[in-house]
Amino acid sequence: MVVLRSVRSAAGGIVDFECVSANVQAERWLGGEEGSLVNNRLLEEAPWVWDGGLFSACVRAVTRRAPEVARVSRQSPLGTMWLLARVSPCDDGVVLFLEDLTERMAAEEALRRDHDLLHAVIESATDAIYVKDVAGRYILINPATASAFHRAPRDILGRTDAELLGADRAAPTLAHDREVMDSGQTATYEGAEGGPGTDRIWHTTKGVLRRGDGTVYGLFAICRDVTARRRQELEREEEARFQERFIGVLGHDLGNPLAAVRLSSAALLARDTLPPEVRRVVARIDGSAERMARLVKQLLDFTRARMAGGIPLRPHEVCMEDVCRRIISELEPAHPECSVRLEVDGESRGVWDEERLGQVLSNLLGNALQHSPEGSPVQVRLAAKDPLFQRVEVHNGGPPIPEALRTRLFSPFHGMPPEPGKPKPKHQGLGLGLYIVSQIVTAHGGWLDVASSVETGTCFSVTLPRVTRPLGGPPGKSA
Repeated sequence: MVVLRSVRSAAGGIVDFECVSANVQAERWLGGEEGSLVNNRLLEEAPWVWDGGLFSACVRAVTRRAPEVARVSRQSPLGTMWLLARVSPCDDGVVLFLEDLTERMAAEEALRRDHDLLHAVIESATDAIYVKDVAGRYILINPATASAFHRAPRDILGRTDAELLGADRAAPTLAHDREVMDSGQTATYEGAEGGPGTDRIWHTTKGVLRRGDGTVYGLFAICRDVTARRRQELEREEEARFQERFIGVLGHDLGNPLAAVRLSSAALLARDTLPPEVRRVVARIDGSAERMARLVKQLLDFTRARMAGGIPLRPHEVCMEDVCRRIISELEPAHPECSVRLEVDGESRGVWDEERLGQVLSNLLGNALQHSPEGSPVQVRLAAKDPLFQRVEVHNGGPPIPEALRTRLFSPFHGMPPEPGKPKPKHQGLGLGLYIVSQIVTAHGGWLDVASSVETGTCFSVTLPRVTRPLGGPPGKSA
């Protein structure tokens, strides 16, 4: 408490106030020592130099003979100190009852900063954010909400969905609101209803707002426009259905007729009484059907690899050496000018898809035999010393693969170029072989490398985990 006496001019006006007495707490708050405030003036003496608000409040209290309140601050060694001064008139002066507001002011400032921060977030959010009262009237909206309604904020605030959209269009949104208000639980909805306006698809979270005593006073909502995402999902679903139909056409509508052609041609070729000229025609039909079957199989694998989640596998315990010897025995007779040498270094068993491994080895070995110079052996090496991985290398001599081609060797519709000086194959493929090889290796969780130079020739290396896992390693790369 501080008692102040008014100081008047010759004309009788109040020009200052002088301290008559002050208790210990007031002197401590005002930064003085005991007794140091007495006789000090409000406007002239250093301890009292705050701002003009306190002086004006004291003048009003004396003049009006009525209490006044002033909130004043002063700098102390500990920072800004806030005081609430209740000013009561007395005789020819005033009595100040002081209250320390520093902590309260700090809390209010922190609350104001939090409010400003939250307001900035809501205003900047691309999601539509709004609050309704218990009657369904909008009491807070952000710019994204106004944009969704295609209206100015002033045309939305204070109005209900029925007033903004019409009763029929607002009905689904109001049903969601009632459900949340009745349950008191936060809920999430997705669809054309549930958000501001009805021309978009919204992912909406709604919940109730409660006062400190638990009374519900409103509802909040955060609405994200997922129209583009849902459209993409529908497009992907349609694409998946198309892929299934496409795979069905390849596997059934083309595969079955080709199988019938090959069975019929095989039955005709088995007849000893077939005239030679007819046998030649049937043999051509059978050869063409076989090539078409291979192309259909490649297209089916390509479709599965690119559009249907990857090439399917049926892994079981396999001996890699046995697979290599089988493929060598199938391909070597067609290339009498080249021999194949198989080198096995360690155990070659693992859990893989045997048919798919045969497809990989058949392609790599077939390419090596086609591109190897006459009289130059093709080498197949199984490096199996690592207990976790199996490595297969297929090496051939001859000119290297051009650097420009190596970068896209494993891309679809590319592949190995014809060997210079050798006749172009009579039946050119689709350029899918190495792409499908790389996809099969990746499906096993392995990876594929190629190294090619003038000095060493060309070597394709396949590295597979000993046990097939669902995720692949690095994609096919060149060295």
